[in-house]
Amino acid sequence: MAPKLAPQGDVTSAFSNLSFGDLPRGMQETLDGCPPRPGYGSSGKGITVNANMFMARFRKQGLTVNHYDIEINPVIKTKEAKKPRPLLQKIWNQMVADATGPVKEALEAAAYDQQKSFYTPHTLPMEGGKLEIIVGLVEDGIVPTDDRRRFRAVIQPAENMKIDLDTIMDYCKGDTQTEQARDTMLRAVMAVNVLFRQDPAQRFTMSGAAGRKFFTDEDGTPLSNGAVLYKGFQQSFRWTSAGFPAVQIDTAYSAFVEPGMLVDVAPKVLGLAPSGGFGGRGGRGGRGGPPRGGFMGAAPGPARPIQELNPAQTKRLNDILRGAKFTVTHRKTERVFSIIKLTSQPADNIKFTLNGKDGQPDRTVSVAQYFQEQYNVRVTRPRLPCVQYGKNFIPMEFVKLEPFNSIPMMRITPDQTAEIIKDAAKPPPMRQSAIAAWRQKLNYSNLPKLKAWQVEVNTNMMAVPARVLPAPSVIYEGNKTIRANFGGWNMKGVRFTKAGKPLVSWAVISFDERCTVPDLQKFVTYFVNVLGQYNCPVQNKRPVCFQYNPNAGGPNMGIKPALQQAAKNSYMETKANPQIIFCILPKKDPSIYQAIKACAAEQLFKPVVTQCLQSLKIKSDRGIEQYCGNVAMKVHAKLGGLTHQVSHQLERTTMMVGADTGHPPAKGGALPPSIAVTVAAVNGENNRFVSGVRLQEGRVEIIQDLENMMATHIQTFEKNTGAKPLSILFFRDGVSEGQYAHCVNQELKSIKKAAAKFGNYNPKVTFVICAKRHSMRFFASSDADKDRTGNLPPGTVVDSLVTSPIIHDFYLQAHAGLQGTARPTHYVVVADENKYSADKLQGLVNVLCYSYARATRSVSLVPVAYYADIVAEKAREWIYNDDSETATVPSTASGSRVEQMSFDALRISKRFESNPEFNSVAWFM
Repeated sequence: MAPKLAPQGDVTSAFSNLSFGDLPRGMQETLDGCPPRPGYGSSGKGITVNANMFMARFRKQGLTVNHYDIEINPVIKTKEAKKPRPLLQKIWNQMVADATGPVKEALEAAAYDQQKSFYTPHTLPMEGGKLEIIVGLVEDGIVPTDDRRRFRAVIQPAENMKIDLDTIMDYCKGDTQTEQARDTMLRAVMAVNVLFRQDPAQRFTMSGAAGRKFFTDEDGTPLSNGAVLYKGFQQSFRWTSAGFPAVQIDTAYSAFVEPGMLVDVAPKVLGLAPSGGFGGRGGRGGRGGPPRGGFMGAAPGPARPIQELNPAQTKRLNDILRGAKFTVTHRKTERVFSIIKLTSQPADNIKFTLNGKDGQPDRTVSVAQYFQEQYNVRVTRPRLPCVQYGKNFIPMEFVKLEPFNSIPMMRITPDQTAEIIKDAAKPPPMRQSAIAAWRQKLNYSNLPKLKAWQVEVNTNMMAVPARVLPAPSVIYEGNKTIRANFGGWNMKGVRFTKAGKPLVSWAVISFDERCTVPDLQKFVTYFVNVLGQYNCPVQNKRPVCFQYNPNAGGPNMGIKPALQQAAKNSYMETKANPQIIFCILPKKDPSIYQAIKACAAEQLFKPVVTQCLQSLKIKSDRGIEQYCGNVAMKVHAKLGGLTHQVSHQLERTTMMVGADTGHPPAKGGALPPSIAVTVAAVNGENNRFVSGVRLQEGRVEIIQDLENMMATHIQTFEKNTGAKPLSILFFRDGVSEGQYAHCVNQELKSIKKAAAKFGNYNPKVTFVICAKRHSMRFFASSDADKDRTGNLPPGTVVDSLVTSPIIHDFYLQAHAGLQGTARPTHYVVVADENKYSADKLQGLVNVLCYSYARATRSVSLVPVAYYADIVAEKAREWIYNDDSETATVPSTASGSRVEQMSFDALRISKRFESNPEFNSVAWFM
């Protein structure tokens, strides 16, 4: 049964009252079609962990809040302009300050979502069912008297105005709820989450994550290329299965563009600033040196002034600065604007017609001339582009970037990523202390709005029961087994389980001028020997080796002819299609890597498997054995071999499938397509995988062509095993929490329709959502339960108290936390026709995490879903780095206001079909 509410500061005693043998009554029912929890797991060693969850409760029962709609518009509408959240918040603050009497009391206690809703425990006095308030927003120190600068707020009761907060407590106790009560509970949770955002939104800067992340510019860490790392926190009010809700708090880190004058920041973004001195980051797992600076570690010098930009530099700035907030310096104003883009032409080339005054004729002027005449400011860098905002243009030198302009994830460089990890990857004790510090700083007990809503939040983290599942034995050739230790093992003295096709047709290209053909030949001799030792046969031990300038003809323009030459030469030498092309890179440059992968997959006559290596690694004797061993695992998989296996107890009639979706970055204009991926095991041992890829409408999470993708996988499984799978274990990655029900309803139907294509055939399906992007963290409560990094041991599973009170879900940390605090994967079972018990499913997923083909460590995500994630990322590099947007025509999707870019859904699939050998192996490793 659910525990009784514990007194403040005494949560542990409440947990001791929870009996895991008896499920709450509501767990015998289903929620929105999802299967109920079959019970709690019992396998493994029991331990207690601390979760970053803080018990919350309402001081009395029977509390309700009122939901109101609010529409804010200028008193005189001049145009249908966007109303950004910061502006709406300013208007709200002014409205609350100006209010009096019962209206002021209701608004002061209200939680406003900065859009069109607010919630308050008080009832607003209204006439005729609505309340209108005129707000004069003070701007630039002036109280407006002109109606064009004043705003009208129209407030009305929302549909289903009354929200019963007791429904949250009922749900946390697992009580059976009607559909109406569940809807009320979800609206209540939403309202309380808005409440918890109120104070942080006034004290910190809100960014991303649906309004749950807050940052401060105190103690920011400078990063390379004009970026800065700001620290903050994220919070979320959530239900639990412990009989009460909780507030989840975690640390947050995010990279932002350095604030300041754009002409000073731009050269840093473009890498035109002086390089740092000795030091910097180490390799993976290394210590790194002191912070970068000037020569010998001195402070870096100023960036070199820029006078003009080439098209590639303008594009790079547009990729990073699109949507960035800025102020202007050529006139006095506090207004904040947003960058649409940097123009392709410089300021003195951009001309427009200026209307004549006092009978003077119209005339054509440049932007530079206009600013000189209109504002008496001289444009000192007329060859730089302008910033476009709205329909206006302003020279770069008058633009001052605001703090907290986030950098798109895809535009963060490898060096910046390493710097972020170095600063943000705190070991568990430090992260736990930082969370506790934020909990103290948030000071919930003294917030007036929380008092008005009768909400209390405990000061201690929740103590939660956990179990450590045993590690499996890893099996190599000849059934030789190795017992994993702390999530890892050593390949010394073993050979890969099953050989793939012999390596016959291949080539090696050096894109590094310092890595010569003799260097390549020396490496090939060594690597061929390593492959032989590991049971990866090589027939052709003298492949084609040559050098090529990757930038011949322009940036990365030499890659395509180099790959074409490699493919042609290897074919001419062996009379067989190339199986793999090795590409030696001069440094860890993502642009070269992405260009190679995109070209090999889409621009050659047929797609070709590639393997990229670092020239410094292959030329150095230090660490070459381990490096080649790691590369050998990838190459072996790419040749169709099996590196190792585990005993997972799955029937040969079960087919595992992983699925993921990848979405386009925000670029403005027509929306590019999203990418849908499935990866399926096509043999009875569930260790040989093929992929399917489709393009679909941008930003759509549901896999639209899953029916045909699954039909192909079933057909391939039958071809390889002689029978169709009797059961399907489907692991779905890439689904946001709010889309769980919609996803399973649509995609489960697609799987069933795929089976129906084969006549009287209905496999049992278990559908599991795998969530990595969550904020749940667990910390050891005893030193005996920590590994050497301070993390919990691999195999730690949590399936109670902080999980759902109704459906079957669990958190599993299958891997060792090598850096920072390990994040478990959240597995949510949304359909289960195979009737897995808690122990069986948790144990199966844990064992499978040791079967990842290219590592000698367990991984954090079940591998079949991990592979789908990798394929989606590879496809992103092909699709979203394609600048040939002129080849596509914008079209409006049916029922959507978003302009969708036209696309061929089978674009990648057709390429795979042109070379069946390509997709018959794990090309994505």
